[in-house]
Amino acid sequence: MAAHSPTDRILLYAPDVIGHPRIYCRVIADCLANSSCELVVAMGFTDEVTLANSPDVQPLAVRQGVRLVDTRTCSTAGAPHLRAEELVRLQGSFDVSTTLFIEGDKSRAEFERIAAGAAPRLLGRNIAIFANTAEWYPGEDSFTGERRGLRAPTLRTTLGNVKRAIFQRKQSARYFYETILLGHKVLDEIFAKDERLAAWYGPPVHWMPEISRPAPVAKTAAEADEFLRQQEELRRFLATNRSREPVLYFGDATFYKGYDLFLRFVASTPSACAVHAGQTYDEQQRGFFAYDVVALRDLLKREGRLYETNAYVHTQSLKELFFGTVRLYISTHRLALSSATVIQALELGKPVLVPNRGLLNHRVRSNGLGDVYSYGDLADLSRKAETLWGTDLSRFVAPARLFWGKFSDASIQDFFNERLLGRASRP
Repeated sequence: MAAHSPTDRILLYAPDVIGHPRIYCRVIADCLANSSCELVVAMGFTDEVTLANSPDVQPLAVRQGVRLVDTRTCSTAGAPHLRAEELVRLQGSFDVSTTLFIEGDKSRAEFERIAAGAAPRLLGRNIAIFANTAEWYPGEDSFTGERRGLRAPTLRTTLGNVKRAIFQRKQSARYFYETILLGHKVLDEIFAKDERLAAWYGPPVHWMPEISRPAPVAKTAAEADEFLRQQEELRRFLATNRSREPVLYFGDATFYKGYDLFLRFVASTPSACAVHAGQTYDEQQRGFFAYDVVALRDLLKREGRLYETNAYVHTQSLKELFFGTVRLYISTHRLALSSATVIQALELGKPVLVPNRGLLNHRVRSNGLGDVYSYGDLADLSRKAETLWGTDLSRFVAPARLFWGKFSDASIQDFFNERLLGRASRP
């Protein structure tokens, strides 16, 4: 890969802010902070999700060499998601040399328009991070991780699968990635979070180490006070549950992370208590859940078995505090792709118990990081959790930290400096 000039200008495009995009933008900006490039960070803020409630992004607004752009100001419709024409204007207005799509999956329709000649081609070098690659390879449902193939339990379904493979080839994931994106040169490179895909396909598909958190920084006075408050609350909660095993749910209460499964599991496990470090659900998420989360929360609170922060947790000290409450990190994810929360647990040497699907299953089995349970099966989850709790979990500490080394701050910095600038981040 050829080195670029010292005047490189990199555009990070994230049309949605909630969840990992704001973490990704912050971390990538931090990775490039010591280079001579300039950075434009275009993010899809909304009236509900603003810079004011995105603490991970706030430092970028005042950082020298970084320009933070609200994508709504670049859209004729005032929308956070930009059309291809608007993206090209944004690239041209800042004379960017390289654009990184933080969530390439969100721009699929625009990529298809470009490939079809219905929209102008993007300027400069263009790269996208994709999450939903499992249907391309190794052939799994991108959400559940269930293995896909032509053969099905019934003849009718099998015939339907064969028909779609023959007559609807252009709707397949393989066609999208290999023909639309790479064949028509809409993108120059693809960053995949799934190491199985990168090893199978090779360049220009590259494995990108998952970003689980920003690099730790010193706490502010307000953050230090908040840490002491939550530390004391948590201490009192754990003291009243001294005979119980703490189970942690980290992050926003969502369907895809199995928040309702988490509550149901703890409610049906008298020997456990629940710690939820993150924001609670909204009405949309509540409508997705399979179990009545209101009733489950009320039950656990009456029993004194639920502690909630009801707030976004972003400081490293608080993350270490909450992960430090558990001996085993249990994932109730319905989404079987890579999990940043699992990676954070591994960083702290915690073994993990995850569903036996997708990339999560592959990583845990291949690297000896803990155990797996039958996807969505709370009875099996309970059996596996009780078994692990009854063993010496210290045997997983070394494999966990060894695996996390691939996702360390230094590894992530090296990756983005090399792939975006063609330069080593360290001598």
